[in-house]
Amino acid sequence: MVYKRLFTPIKSNLTFGLLILNLIVFLSVLVHAGQNNIPKGVAKSDAHLYEKKGSTWKCLDGSATIEYEAINDDYCDCADGSDEPGTSACPNGRFFCTNSGHISSYISSSRVNDGVCEPECCDGSDEYDGKIECPNDCEKVGAEYRRHAEQLAKMRAKGAQIKSEYIEYGKKSKQQLESELNRLKTLLEATKIRVAEREVALKKVQEKEKAESKTKDHIRIQKYQVKIRTLREREERLREQIDTLLNILKDMKKDHNQNYHDMAVKAAIKGYDEFVEEYEREMEENMEFDQEDEIDEEEVKGEESQAPEIETSLPSLSERISGALLDVYNDILETFGLSEYVIRKPEQQYSRPSDGGKSKEVIAAYDAYDEAEEEKRKVENDITEVNKKLEKDYGTQLEFAKLDGECFSHDAKDYTYTICMFDKATQKSNKDHVSTHLGYFEKWIGAESKEDDKYYTAQLYTRGTRCWNGPERSVKLYLECGIENKIFSVAEPEKCEYIMKMTTPAVCPSIEKLNHEEL
Repeated sequence: MVYKRLFTPIKSNLTFGLLILNLIVFLSVLVHAGQNNIPKGVAKSDAHLYEKKGSTWKCLDGSATIEYEAINDDYCDCADGSDEPGTSACPNGRFFCTNSGHISSYISSSRVNDGVCEPECCDGSDEYDGKIECPNDCEKVGAEYRRHAEQLAKMRAKGAQIKSEYIEYGKKSKQQLESELNRLKTLLEATKIRVAEREVALKKVQEKEKAESKTKDHIRIQKYQVKIRTLREREERLREQIDTLLNILKDMKKDHNQNYHDMAVKAAIKGYDEFVEEYEREMEENMEFDQEDEIDEEEVKGEESQAPEIETSLPSLSERISGALLDVYNDILETFGLSEYVIRKPEQQYSRPSDGGKSKEVIAAYDAYDEAEEEKRKVENDITEVNKKLEKDYGTQLEFAKLDGECFSHDAKDYTYTICMFDKATQKSNKDHVSTHLGYFEKWIGAESKEDDKYYTAQLYTRGTRCWNGPERSVKLYLECGIENKIFSVAEPEKCEYIMKMTTPAVCPSIEKLNHEEL
């Protein structure tokens, strides 16, 4: 009746609206009839692949041709499992869940009618054989999903905004570093010129002092030659005085009455014999000393530049000669009571000359040169540090420059874990506060190629403290989009190999990418 009414000529004043209504009803019937012909487990978008065009049907991979009625007969005929989308017969088949009110999904056909309500099939269509009743929760699940998706979208949008600020910071930071590098290079050239100038000035002052020093050395050497002669004369006088004393003692020994047994006299004579023996031995040693330490005046004249060294050696020579002889002289007087035979005691009259040194002018020139050299070294070190920062990989848009050197911690009950971005990772005991080094930043490991969007989503930290009877500690840091820089998970799946997870705006999509996704 419906078909006749639609195609019978219009003989009444039917309105145009009624005609449209009849057409809609007809089309809905056709659509409903088409839906009923789609095999169970097949998506509407794939319905044309299962359209009946005869008594046979060809597997989607072309591996076999089967009877159309063999589709979903609970026996796997096709290698790709395409003939059993609605049963568990094929291990590689796929079952489509419509999930009205939520998002459609596929599950493995092996999970169909297995007595378990699959979360991916919130409409319960995967358990249609009646063994178990799965409720249709798609409206509830869909609402929760949309709420979560909305929160996620807001978070991603906020993260994208923060990331844009990071990118701007990175660009400005790079510009500042490049500007600083140019300034330092200019300054380095200026310091090199200053060093060269002060080196020339230093050499001039040194040459001047050297010329003046030769003149002064000549005068000093003449003075020392006089002192040396005076020393030798004093030495001779001391020796003569000692010999005089010894002769007196010798006469006393010779002329004393040997029959007169005065114990004091005998003791004096015995002491004299012992002293003479010791004195003769010391004199032999002093003769060797004189030969070893004798200064050749002609040689000294040819070595004027060594005058300060000669000046230093003279007091030693004087002290050794005068000191040794004076000790002998005084011992004789005190031991044998001969002071009354001596008109005066020889006195040691020698004052150590001041040490020679650089002039104030040379010292000032050295200071100026050292100051310029130090400034040059500092500028060179600053250039090295700036270049290191410029060479760091802060991401395709420099979005990670903001995080360089920033440290983030996570308390995991027994330990507190800390990551200092692009620097190092540490583990600190919450009991005894002992800190363990987990590794230094080595490289990005999110993907093999920088062209891959995931490349900048993971970092590797290596060369940590070696575990007892194990490897060096290391950390893999995985980054996820978030509005905060925060470590939210730490695990040790393998001995001394740690996995940390962290949220950061730096890995959120850019504003441009979000806008493109919305389109």
